[in-house]
Amino acid sequence: MKFIKTLKNIKAFAERGLQRIRYRAAGLYLHIEHLKRKKTMHDLLRTKHAGTLFPVFSMRSEKDWGIGDIKTMERWFPNLKAMNLNLLQVLPMNEMPAGVNCPYTALSAFAIDPIYISIEDLPEMKDFPWLRDEIASQPFQEKLAALRASDKVKYEEVRFLKFTMMWKVFEAFKGVHIDNNTELWHNFQKYCEENASWLDDYAQFRHLKDNYKWASWTQWEPWFRDRDKGALTDMNNREWMQVTYFKYMQWCLCRQWADARAKARECGVRILGDLPFMVNQESADIWSRREEFDLTKEAGAPPDAFSADGQHWGLPAYNWQAQQGNGFSWWRSKVKHAASFYDFFRVDHMVGFFRTWVIPFDKNIKANFDILDPAAQRKRGHDFLVAVSEASEMLPVAEDLGVIPPYVGEVLAALQIPGYKIIRWEQKKGIFTDPKDYFPISIATTSTHDMETMAEWWKTKANVKERKALWTMAAGKNSRVPSTYMKAKEKILKKLFEGSSKLAVVPIQDLTGEDTRINLPNSVGDHNWTYRYGANAETFQKEQAALIKQIAPLAKARL
Repeated sequence: MKFIKTLKNIKAFAERGLQRIRYRAAGLYLHIEHLKRKKTMHDLLRTKHAGTLFPVFSMRSEKDWGIGDIKTMERWFPNLKAMNLNLLQVLPMNEMPAGVNCPYTALSAFAIDPIYISIEDLPEMKDFPWLRDEIASQPFQEKLAALRASDKVKYEEVRFLKFTMMWKVFEAFKGVHIDNNTELWHNFQKYCEENASWLDDYAQFRHLKDNYKWASWTQWEPWFRDRDKGALTDMNNREWMQVTYFKYMQWCLCRQWADARAKARECGVRILGDLPFMVNQESADIWSRREEFDLTKEAGAPPDAFSADGQHWGLPAYNWQAQQGNGFSWWRSKVKHAASFYDFFRVDHMVGFFRTWVIPFDKNIKANFDILDPAAQRKRGHDFLVAVSEASEMLPVAEDLGVIPPYVGEVLAALQIPGYKIIRWEQKKGIFTDPKDYFPISIATTSTHDMETMAEWWKTKANVKERKALWTMAAGKNSRVPSTYMKAKEKILKKLFEGSSKLAVVPIQDLTGEDTRINLPNSVGDHNWTYRYGANAETFQKEQAALIKQIAPLAKARL
């Protein structure tokens, strides 16, 4: 028995040794790829950019269905051009689970949320007059009018309306195009083939979620929970329409985004997307690649400026050995896919890739960073950034806010990846730093989606000394401090746009002077992620001529 135990120990030791060799080989591959890369500045950093953070769900147009959609975004690009803004930053567009409105809690790292489809603008709708008549009917238009009139996005009502109509659209598509073997059907098939690596898993998962009334995949029958190939094949054959429905909606989104991106380029606008740190445990990615994640722990954030007690995100932790062992394959696939939609991509919670704050479900184990050695933290973050930088032609932008070790900034600078500079946080001993002194490879802003707006900060958060100090930096010592942000806005934005940062992006509320914030961290409710801007895309230039007149010269000065 002792001999057998010794053999098992030797075998286990050998397996661990082979695993370490595989991990080192993957790391060496990434290092070699990085050395092969020309050490020149990214083309997008050769000029300055002026832009706005404007979530798609917040945009309005005359034809939207109670939420900004991809065609709404397309209609906004000429308005950005009118303000001399050449960069649009959006929040994550990934599909969210039922009953959820937080875009950072996704059920797929690849699938766009179908609530962003502009149904009436689908080219095949011309073939379905009976559906056009239904949409044009008085009862339907009354529903749309109520949703459009709301000052908040009513996610569940929008979801029900769009998913119900999209099923009818897909049924019509089958009758007109699939059954008649048209060119449009062949185009759809080609899309499915080209995206099969993620689309098949997503569509199966999404259909099973509906079948099981959104119960956790861990509670499904074993053959579906554990992805038995035979069971999934039988389901795909038996319930082809229901599975393909979800693929069809992704194709609709992809086509509309291609049109919108073409319009953006026509207007000289680049798009900065946002890739969440993690997906929901109830996601197609966790279901299909569970070995790459640690489902015994929850990811979060330690205490910082946003939360004195830290944050519990309800998201699984990474299995970093597996992630590093395959050269961050999942993330590289995500980035490659995102390049179809964006020119830049924001890496959410950048510090988490160096060290992740994990909260074990076992209450006997305290929350802590998953890796404690600073040198190992630095290496993991560096290797990750090299991997995602090499995955596409996009420029990564790092969300490096909160409690950040010094080496994070050093790695970002060495790899020429912009980090954040928030004008009201950049200060020393009560003196605000002039944006002209910011590190050039950075993204300067007034606030983020997780912060109060400048108007709210000026009114309720900043004390007299802070307002005076910021105003002194923006306007000079002998200028009287304005009573509101609206009166201070032009000088502050002028200072920000004149700064040295290659990217300057201002939330839409800070451009207009509104005080409604997008999200209050560590809180749940319809006050989060539901903000809608007041003006329609089609009437913005007429209604907001004064705003355009104010912003356009400020933005033009840096272009």
